[in-house]
This record gives sequence, C-alpha cells and structure tokens, in this order.
Amino acid sequence: MTLMTYDSTSDIAIEVRGLEKTYKTYRKEAGFSGALKSFFHRETVPVQAVKSSSFSIRRGEFVGLLGPNGAGKTTMLKMMTGLIPPTSGTSVAFGSFDTSKRPRDYLRRIGMVMGQRNQLHADLPAVDSFRLSQAIYDIPEERFKSRLETCLALFDIHSKLNIPVRKLSLGERMKMELILAILHEPELLFLDEPTIGLDFNAARQIRAFLADANKNFGITIILTSHYTKDIEELCRRVILINHGTVVYDGALDGLDDRVQGERQFSVTTADPASAKTLLAWVQKNPDHRIMPENMPDDTTVAFAVTSKSVADTTKQLFEVIPPQSVRDLTIGERGLEEVFAEVYRKAGDSGGVRA
Repeated sequence: MTLMTYDSTSDIAIEVRGLEKTYKTYRKEAGFSGALKSFFHRETVPVQAVKSSSFSIRRGEFVGLLGPNGAGKTTMLKMMTGLIPPTSGTSVAFGSFDTSKRPRDYLRRIGMVMGQRNQLHADLPAVDSFRLSQAIYDIPEERFKSRLETCLALFDIHSKLNIPVRKLSLGERMKMELILAILHEPELLFLDEPTIGLDFNAARQIRAFLADANKNFGITIILTSHYTKDIEELCRRVILINHGTVVYDGALDGLDDRVQGERQFSVTTADPASAKTLLAWVQKNPDHRIMPENMPDDTTVAFAVTSKSVADTTKQLFEVIPPQSVRDLTIGERGLEEVFAEVYRKAGDSGGVRA
C-alpha cells in the first residue's frame, strides 16, 4: 500500500478523494414463511450511499452540501467528520489529518451540529454543557467568558442560560447547540439541517449568527439544508449530490446559468389576437423559452428570458403589441427549488453536470 502524504501548510480545509460508502442491508420475504427463511439464511443487499466523490473546500469558505432526501448528504458529512469510515477513498483535513482515523488534534479543530440530534444534556441548563466543553477543550476562563458573551449577545439569549434545556423552545435549543459547537473556536464547522422545524424569526437569527461566524470568526462552514433561504443568504458555493454522486460543484450564482439567470414573464392580453402575435415573436427569439404550463387560456403568454435581457425584453414586448393590448404583466424569478430539480434531471439525462 502506498503511503499518502499531505501538505500541512495547505489552505485547503478538507479534501475528499474518491470517497465511497456502501452499506449492507437484508431482504426478507413477506409473511411467516419469509421470516422463517430469513432466520436460517438472510439475503445480503449492498446499498451504495456515496459513489466515488471528490472535491476540496478552502479555508474560510461557506459551502452548501445539497441534495434530495436519500442523496447521501448526511453520509458524506459523517465521513468527513470521522463518525463513520468510508468503504473506499479518503477524506483529509487541513492537509494532514485522515478523518476516518478521528485523530484527537483534528477533532479539537472541528464542530458539528445536527438539527435532529441533541448534544446538550436535556435535564441540565445549557451553561453546564458549556462548562463541560470548557473542561474538555481546556479553554482558559477569560477566553471562555469572552467567547460565550459574544455568542449570547448575537442571539440575545442571556436569560435562557440557566434554564434546563428540555424547557427551551426548539429555536432556543438550536441556538444553544450552535453556541456549544463554536465555543472551543473550531476552524471547521459541519451543520446538518440546523434550521429544520424552526419558525421564521429563529431561522433568521441563526442565519445571521452563521454568517457572522464565517465572516468574523473565520470558520469554514459546510451546511446541508432543504431550505432555499439558508442557501441563498449564506452559501457562495454549492455542491449538489444526487443518488450518491456529485452532479454540480461551483458558485451558486453560476448554477446552470440558463435556468438560475432566468426571469419569467407572464403577459395577459386584451384579446387572443394580441396573444397570438406575441407568442409568434417569442417563438422566433432563441433567448426566449415558452412556458406552456403557465398559459391557462388563449389570452396569456408565458415565457422565460435571461436576467440580463429583462429591460430589453420589456421594451421590445411593447413594440410587438401596443401597451393598451396588455391587461397584466408579471415578471418573476425562478425559485431555487426548480433550479435544483432541473440540475438533477439534467444530471440523470447526461450523467453529471459540473461548473
């Protein structure tokens, strides 16, 4: 076996090379006879959760690790933190740590928050968990107080510090979980659905906290989330995973320019003749994409254009049909959910999409 070496001075926070994870499960026939057969012989079925994935994340980045349910996001996150070993491939942090071996020095430099898993002790106030973290990571008293005060101030949650965690609301508990995760000043923070189930105000506060942690504390953050608001406000780069495979890795604002950069026009005309004239104009323009699913009757024309041509399109539209022929004009932006769905569909058709 060849010994791999890494550059400890690298500005790469974590690098994944050909990472794969295959689980073993079992198939059983239905009914009593099936249960009896499986008692003596169980049919093993391999399930590949992550397939040969490679990417690197630089220090200071805020990256969204995204995908539908069952895509392999959480499995990928667990391999990068060292919670589970990969079947093959490597995950190397800070140029020197093999994360699968869970070296102590690596664990001291990372933090993790899972929205559906508690790290705080439910029967104790959060301050006790914070003090335990201080002891584990050997944080000096003055540094501990300063860091804790900064975090509490960002959330304005001082009054909840001595209340048992089980008495806190979901939003308050998640804020305390985040504070616990960064008290020891980690360089790399893994977040798995940190805003799941939260109300609008709590989710907004947590996004502001994470943005501040990335910008002012310099923490590299890897985030999984199904909420597009989290992605839009926080992530400058996204890695999309589908069926265990990376299908896109690049800037959020460059995610499938044809789709992400679109604006949707919906024009309701005074009569079918005007709509027919407008539709013919749309069909002749290669930069326009007709959206028949948004055309409920023969007086409505719906189409999409690139964001750069919105002003020109509006001007040309009123040259094709007179303003008095337009009863209603709506210009909207295609949502990220639709963008992601389009990328997944294209990846399935072509075998992958890259930046």
